[in-house]
Amino acid sequence: MSERPSVLRVRCPAQSRFVASLRHALASFLRAHGFAGQQLDDVTTAAGEALANIVEHAYTAAAAEVDRYIGLRANVDAQGTLALEVYDGGAFVERRPMRDRGFGLRIIRAIAGRLTIDTSNGTRLRMIFEQKR
Repeated sequence: MSERPSVLRVRCPAQSRFVASLRHALASFLRAHGFAGQQLDDVTTAAGEALANIVEHAYTAAAAEVDRYIGLRANVDAQGTLALEVYDGGAFVERRPMRDRGFGLRIIRAIAGRLTIDTSNGTRLRMIFEQKR
């Protein structure tokens, strides 16, 4: 691994206008670490789904006094394994499946090698991707 930083950390307001910028920042970081092609697209798609879910679902109208943010942390280790976390300070709400909706987590599960969801303090999705060389 080169001298490039191996960790990307970004936190911004939980607004839809920031989702594309976060995806672009992640894509640049991943390209610097050798991710390319379909795998790069898959990782940024999974991240985009998770980020969009935060914007849409994490913060209820009743939580007006809460710091409404999106957090993204990406770490590539020496073996090329990517640990990607997308998190918020809101509340995870289990919802009934809705017709033509609710595909975000299904997409993420299909793409990520491993996925864990922690709802003990906000919501934190942790995705693991093995780099394809």
